[in-house]
Amino acid sequence: MRPILAITILFVSATNLLAQGGILSKRVTFEYDNIRLKEALADLTERYDIPFSYSTEQVNVRKRITAKVVDAPLSIALDKLFENVTVSYMLVGRHIVLRNDPGKTISKSTGSKQSTSKKPSTEPPQEQTVVLVKQEEAPTEEAPPPVQDSVLALQIPDFQPIRRTGNMHPFDETLLNFEKWRYQSDAWTRRPPDEKRIAQVSVLPFIGTNTRESDDVSNHVSMNLLWGLNGGVDGMEVGLGLNMIKNDMNGFQAAGLGNKVNHDMTGTQFGGIFNYAGGLTRGFQAAGVVNFANNAEAAQAAGVANMVRGDVTGLQASGVFNLVGGNARGLQAASLFNKTGGDSRMQAAGAFNRSRGSSRFQAAGAFNLSRGNTDLQISGIFNSANDVKIGQFGGLFNRARGEMKGLQIGLINISDTVSGVPIGLINIVKRGYNKFEIYGSETFHGNFQLKLGANAFYNIFHVGAKVPPGDGSYQWGLGYGIGTVTTLSKKSTLNWELMAIHVSEDEPWTNTLNGIGQFRWLWNHQLGKSIGFFIGPTANVMISQLRNPETGEIRSPVVPYTLVNENLNGKTNLKAWVGVNSGFRF
Repeated sequence: MRPILAITILFVSATNLLAQGGILSKRVTFEYDNIRLKEALADLTERYDIPFSYSTEQVNVRKRITAKVVDAPLSIALDKLFENVTVSYMLVGRHIVLRNDPGKTISKSTGSKQSTSKKPSTEPPQEQTVVLVKQEEAPTEEAPPPVQDSVLALQIPDFQPIRRTGNMHPFDETLLNFEKWRYQSDAWTRRPPDEKRIAQVSVLPFIGTNTRESDDVSNHVSMNLLWGLNGGVDGMEVGLGLNMIKNDMNGFQAAGLGNKVNHDMTGTQFGGIFNYAGGLTRGFQAAGVVNFANNAEAAQAAGVANMVRGDVTGLQASGVFNLVGGNARGLQAASLFNKTGGDSRMQAAGAFNRSRGSSRFQAAGAFNLSRGNTDLQISGIFNSANDVKIGQFGGLFNRARGEMKGLQIGLINISDTVSGVPIGLINIVKRGYNKFEIYGSETFHGNFQLKLGANAFYNIFHVGAKVPPGDGSYQWGLGYGIGTVTTLSKKSTLNWELMAIHVSEDEPWTNTLNGIGQFRWLWNHQLGKSIGFFIGPTANVMISQLRNPETGEIRSPVVPYTLVNENLNGKTNLKAWVGVNSGFRF
């Protein structure tokens, strides 16, 4: 029976050794600079899944430490971590148990660690003489009862003497050392309660019902007089001054001055001056001055500004401006301006909107800027975007750096290509309908025209003059018109045009009403890649109030003949005739 029991003990011991060696041989990397020990332990647990066990009543985990380890076994890393604090550790199962060690010499590692794995040797193991002597026991003091705020609460029995002499195999020595530590750490465990309390009342940080644990404890209800500090809130927090939460806030939070949550905020925040959430905000933020969030899926309302470092989904309404570092998937409304570092969905501002990405809709009193594509832009002065899907409506200027797919209306419209319609006094399309013409007609013998825009709509700028008769008189005209093109074949097109020409007679500029209105129907045949010949009839109407100074008759020598000649009243004459235009287009 005894051999079977011995084999069983040996098997269990070897299994524990392998498990422990695996944990303590795990390689870790960290660098901590003047942070609390508790924060370092939490970081190691999160990154490497290392469970620590300690009692805050016995182990001072608020002490600040500085340590750096690069790709080292956990056993060496823990020695370095506890080098300057009176803390020792031991391995119990898969848990690393911390205990206060007042007799530890600071600056020299006394942490207990397991034997690290070595490369197997090809030589046979050598026997060696080992002497284990019982250590002197330090006088014991009555320890306070453990506080249930850690993963494990330990009760360690007195260490019994172990004394052996003689030759010992290295593996037996390892087993014996393991048994020594196992005997020391023979303990019972139990789960601690959550670090949550029903309520806390405070005046200032750490001056309240939670005392020095204020930033470690979460509460369902928190009432703060001047300045409150909590580990977290899952319920309601109200304060006359400042409310500060180290972790998350879920529920309702209101403060006379401001609210600050280091991580996520889910619920409602009311701040007299500001609201701050360092993580994700879900719900509603309202502040007298400014709201800030790292990311937001919420509605924000502020007297001055709403600012989100990342993305926002929802509503932003402010008295002055809204700033988003990422994408804005919702509505931004501000009296001055809105700005996003990524895409935007809807922006409305009294002065301007700016989006570094694409935008769906922008409306501003002054101007809209979008570095990406846009659906619709409306402004009092100008709009600028890449591709435009629906349209741009600007009082002065519209610019589409890419393709204008919709309607562009403004005094000046500029685009790269057009599949829609630009309507304005000047339409410039880089890859559009851009023509220069030289032609003659019955009214003005020499004419020059510039046509700019798209096939669907283009502008016409005209200047023409009649050959002087030699008696010192002369006539010239300056005109503007609009037109559209119908394609008949690869080399043939039809132009439909309306023109208005002001005629000056015998002077640089005639201030009296003296103008010609024309409707043109022109057929163009392309002679080569860059030249075409056009010809077509025109219907002309001239309305004039210019009188001959000698006879007093209302007439103009630019009219070759009349089909209609009527005096509309004593001051205005109307003449109509049919003519022809013919010339070359470049």
